[in-house]
Amino acid sequence: MFTKEEYEALHALVFRPDYSGYKPEVKEIPNGDGKVDATKMYAHVAPKYFTTDEQREQLTPFLEKAFNMARAAADLANVPFAYFPDIRYGALRILDYPPGAVSNLHEDFDLFTLMMYRDQPDRFQSYELAGDFEGRKVIDRIRLLNKQAHLGQLGEAIGLGKATPHEVLASETRQHSIVYFAIPDHEAPLGEGNVRDWLNERMARSRTEFKKYE
Repeated sequence: MFTKEEYEALHALVFRPDYSGYKPEVKEIPNGDGKVDATKMYAHVAPKYFTTDEQREQLTPFLEKAFNMARAAADLANVPFAYFPDIRYGALRILDYPPGAVSNLHEDFDLFTLMMYRDQPDRFQSYELAGDFEGRKVIDRIRLLNKQAHLGQLGEAIGLGKATPHEVLASETRQHSIVYFAIPDHEAPLGEGNVRDWLNERMARSRTEFKKYE
C-alpha cells in the first residue's frame, strides 16, 4: 500500500505535460454508454510511458511495489499461470478528483484491481453480485492482502468470478487515490484471439478525446 507522501511524490512526477502517461484531453466512458467521467483527472504509470531514463528510475520502484502485491494476490487466488500479472502490461493509475467529481458505476477491464491508496475510502462503493459464490471465494482471498480489491472483466473471462461493479461517489473536498490494474501477458490466448485483442476492443469504446477549439 502507498502512503500520502508517496501519493504526493507520484502526483508531482506524472501530472505534467512532459510525461506521456498523462493525457488530460482523454476522458473515460467506463461502460461505453456515453456517460463520460468528465472531471476526474488521472495518469498512468507503466513501462510503455517511460520515455527517459530519469522517468524509469523514478517511477519503477512504485510500479514494482504494486506489481509484487498483484503477483502475491494472484497466487492466493489461484490465477492460472498463463494469466498471471505481467509488469510489462499492468499499470498504476494515479487519480485526482476535484470536489464533486465522480467515477460512474462500471467494471474494470483487468484481472483484478488493487486499491493502493485512497484518502476517502468511504467514497468508494463496490457491489458484489448475489449468487457468485466462486467469485466471492477469489476476491476474499485477494482481500486478505488488499481490502478494497475488486475483480475485473478479464478475470471474469478466465473464470475467476463475476466482475465487480463499483463507483466513486462525489465529495465536497478533493479526493486522491491510486489503483493498480493487474494485466497478464498480452499474447495469452483468449477466445478466438488473445488478451491484446480483447483489451483493444474495450479500450476503443471507453475513451473519448476532448478537443480544444481556438
